[in-house]
Amino acid sequence: MNINELAKTHGFKKDVDYWQHKQSGQWILKHDAITKIANAENIKLVKIVSLYQSDTCVRFLVTMGLFVDDNIVNQITSVGEADTNSCFMPYLGCIAEKRGIDRCVLKLINAYE
Repeated sequence: MNINELAKTHGFKKDVDYWQHKQSGQWILKHDAITKIANAENIKLVKIVSLYQSDTCVRFLVTMGLFVDDNIVNQITSVGEADTNSCFMPYLGCIAEKRGIDRCVLKLINAYE
C-alpha cells in the first residue's frame, strides 16, 4: 500500500496528515493520521510491556489487535523505542509508546514498508 492509496482511503491531506522526508524521499505519516487509521479499521491496543527503561533509553513491547465484533481476528507485536540519540524530546516513554503503536497499526494494514 502506498501513500496515495492511504491518502485516498482515509482522506489524508499532504502536510496535514503526512509529509515527505527531505533526505530519504520517504513519506512519513503523522501519529494523528495513524490514529485515524486505527479508529477506522477498529485496531486497538491489546497489551504494552516495558522491556527496558533508563534515563537515556525506553523500549516497550506493544501488541495491537484488529477487532471484528469485539473479537481479535489479527494481532501484531512490535517494539517501540526511543533514546537520546534518536529523540530530542524529554519524554522518551511517550515517544516509544507512539512509535510501537504506529508500527503495529501499519503492519496490521500491510502498509509498513
